[in-house]
Order: sequence, then C-alpha cells, then structure tokens
Amino acid sequence: MPLTFSHEKCTGCKLCQLACSGSHENAFNPVKARLKIIHDYTDEGLLIKSHLCIFCKKCEAVCPVNAISNNGRWMIVDRDTCSGCGTCVKNCPTEVIYLDKDDKSVICDLCHGEPKCVTWCPKGVITLKERVKQ
Repeated sequence: MPLTFSHEKCTGCKLCQLACSGSHENAFNPVKARLKIIHDYTDEGLLIKSHLCIFCKKCEAVCPVNAISNNGRWMIVDRDTCSGCGTCVKNCPTEVIYLDKDDKSVICDLCHGEPKCVTWCPKGVITLKERVKQ
C-alpha cells in the first residue's frame, strides 16, 4: 500500500511531517518524520519535492543482520536486531530511512495501516493506494 503524493495540491504546511513525527517520536519535528517534503522557492513560485517510502524493499534486501522485514503491507524494523550500520540508509532510493539517537533504523511503517500523514493532510495531498495482487 504505497503512499501517493499530489504535488499540485500541496501548500507546504508540513502537517504530514508533524503528524508523522508526533505519532512516532512524540515530538512535532519534521526532521524526525518518516517522509520528507522539501520546499524550494523559485522565480516561478513554490517548488515541492516529496520523498516517501515506495516499499521497494531494498532496505530489507541489504540489511546484513536481517533486522528489516515486511508483513506484505508495511516495513518493520526489529530494534533488538538492528546493528545501526546504516546500510539501509545508504541504499534507500528515496532517502527517507534514517538512524535515530540510538543508532536504530527508522522506516515508514504506514502507522500500521492508518497513516497519520494521510489523516492529517487538510488538502488530501497524500493518499494510501491499495496494492493490486499479481
């Protein structure tokens, strides 16, 4: 169930990042969010770039200690197994994985199927797209 992002609807409020960090880290800090929304002001106006987990599972494939897995719907990090090596961070194509203060991987887990970024976005910019079984 990847997240989709409508750039044309985004106003740059960062409520999605605040909802994410607030629900997972108990801190309203966009830096601690599991998605990244970047705003650049250009001569043409506001340019918005989104970095969301695309559930490519590269992090799972490269983890040397098998601390990252998925349940078919979202990614899971076993904090007891994670060694904090950063291999997943280096291999994430969307650059949304980071190591927390304890050197443990932080990955989007879709808030266990009810992503707060989707719920809190006042413009419907972020949506949860059901995956089609192949």
